Amino acid sequence: MEVFSIKHPEWLQVKKDGRFSYGYNQEWYRDDWQQLAGCGPTTATQLISYAEFRDHYLDSTNSKDGEEALRRMETIWNYVRPRFGGGLYKTHWLSDGLTAYIEEHKLPYKVPMLSVYPFASCKPSLEAVVDFIEQGLQADSPIAFLNRHRGRERELSTWHWVPIVKLMKNNDDIRCMVYDEEIERIFSLKRWLKDTMLGGGFAYVQHIG
Repeated sequence: MEVFSIKHPEWLQVKKDGRFSYGYNQEWYRDDWQQLAGCGPTTATQLISYAEFRDHYLDSTNSKDGEEALRRMETIWNYVRPRFGGGLYKTHWLSDGLTAYIEEHKLPYKVPMLSVYPFASCKPSLEAVVDFIEQGLQADSPIAFLNRHRGRERELSTWHWVPIVKLMKNNDDIRCMVYDEEIERIFSLKRWLKDTMLGGGFAYVQHIG
């Protein structure tokens, strides 16, 4: 089996309200609309937080502080803002929002993205999706994953963003680990790409220095 993973998953494992959490949770937001539609900003916060921990713009010794994570979520909300009536349902909205944050804070990053369109004839190949995820993980970056329709994947929620932290390849069995609702979940990337009716997309934060 081949395994690709971020090097420090513990940087996204936090303690909030007395509980241990794999990843950040949109329900930590205080506003009802943010709690309902905040999966995109929450995932974006995990991407940029990890990059800033990795590159020493943030102190990784404080990575487990859930209140600090929430403060970063509130900041990123102002850049990666869900739209009323559908949330953050386009991949480039997350990429564009993070890019605006990066430029304003003069950080040496860019945000590559890969869209998965709902029409079978326009979908990228499994190989292209795997290559994109591998590139991000090999660069030590979590991958933001937009899933607009989960197909038969019970571990996924439709119309939802989550961070991918690990990719596992065993011949043609290709699975991803994500952090969602404070727990680890694993799904079949091959089956999702085949079955999804509405597509989605992927993005990550890449260092350009």
